[in-house]
Amino acid sequence: MYWAHLRNVWRSTTFLLGLWFMVLFSASVLIIGGFVYRQAMVFLEQELRGTIDLELNQSRQFYLERGEEIFLAEIGGLAELDPPGIYIILDDACQALAGGYKRLDDDESIQEICTGAPETDGWVRFELDIQRGFRAQIPEWDDDVYARIIPIAPNRQLLYGRMGGNIDSAREVVRSALNWGLAAMAVLAILGSFLMAGRIAGRLEQVNRISQEIRLGDLSRRMPQGQGGDEFDRLSGNLNRMLDQIQSLMEGVRSVSDAIAHDLRTPLARLRTRLERLRKAPPDEVKAGVEQSIAETDRMLATFNALLSIAQLEAGSRRTDFADVNMQALMVDIADLYEPVASEKNIELRLEHNAAVSLHGDRNLLFQAICNLVDNAVKYTPEGGRVQIELLRRSDGPRLVVSDSGPGIPPEERERVFERFYRLDAHRESAGNGLGLTLVAAVAKLHDSRVDMGDNEPGLRVVWDLPRSGSRA
Repeated sequence: MYWAHLRNVWRSTTFLLGLWFMVLFSASVLIIGGFVYRQAMVFLEQELRGTIDLELNQSRQFYLERGEEIFLAEIGGLAELDPPGIYIILDDACQALAGGYKRLDDDESIQEICTGAPETDGWVRFELDIQRGFRAQIPEWDDDVYARIIPIAPNRQLLYGRMGGNIDSAREVVRSALNWGLAAMAVLAILGSFLMAGRIAGRLEQVNRISQEIRLGDLSRRMPQGQGGDEFDRLSGNLNRMLDQIQSLMEGVRSVSDAIAHDLRTPLARLRTRLERLRKAPPDEVKAGVEQSIAETDRMLATFNALLSIAQLEAGSRRTDFADVNMQALMVDIADLYEPVASEKNIELRLEHNAAVSLHGDRNLLFQAICNLVDNAVKYTPEGGRVQIELLRRSDGPRLVVSDSGPGIPPEERERVFERFYRLDAHRESAGNGLGLTLVAAVAKLHDSRVDMGDNEPGLRVVWDLPRSGSRA
């Protein structure tokens, strides 16, 4: 198990990305380090050349002012007092006349040094063996010498040079720093990529394991979610909400299947029994039986159509026509539609609205949902009762209130009446399929709103806080 996890880490995308980042960063470091290295070497060489030029100018001035004899004596002493400096007096043929030429290698003649001087404005560079101090104990220790040859008088030239030990040391230090830095960066990059990939692989392995358990049927499992709020936590949160929705839909499908089997079995059995009787019934009874069967079939079709509409609304697959809806005109149409029904039962149906109200929604769905609320209020209100529809304008959006003086709904069942096919025990024998309030809840959810129920003392009070105009789920 451990080696499999380790193999997955080495093959993970995160680890490979870390290595690619290391390569790119190493290339960047090399480019920047090379630029810094070159600039540092150029600066040190310029400093050294400036020192050499200054010394040469001062020596020429001294020669012109004091003469050759004093100058030769002076540089003889300087060769001993200034070990890094090399003073050599040359004639026109580059023959050494005086100075520290004895410190040069046997293999390195002054003639060879002078050969390339005219082409480089007098500047020459050569190696010099050090035979004094601690460096004499180190084999093959050479110092680069930066020198320049200039004329100081007729038939006289001066070669002055200085050892570039500081430049060589700086060059070695920078090269060593770059090499060690790249090596350390490679090790840290590999280690960091491995640790990061291991952490990510561990979290992904949890997601894969839980996904496998969910696929095998355990819909109660959820993705682990920490408190950091990083990308994995947000992904886990979205996956958990998706799983909650899937579980809710699965339970809804299971509930619908059970409800269909329970609520439609009776009318189907009744329809089959009626058809069996019609097959043996006399001709004068057939027509009435067929009409009853058609009415029974229409009720079942209406139930299936309502289920289909609710499923489409909850799944978001139904085409909706959102536009600005004049709620006052809509409520007047609903009141006019149910006024005759209320009058037959001697029920007072009152519509009240305090201001012009408009919202953004689907007019047909809103009309159907509000009709379901008013229909239930009129249906369950006894004769001589009262049904009131209020449309209120508020700062946070319009509010629709449908209240009646009927028997109401017990508090413990006010949430369950929005479930499919759920009906109160006292109303199971009345007409209806138990889907009206389910459709209301689906339409309210589509419009990013909620329907609540309360006590009207007596009766039921339904409050629907509708969205403001211009908003949409």
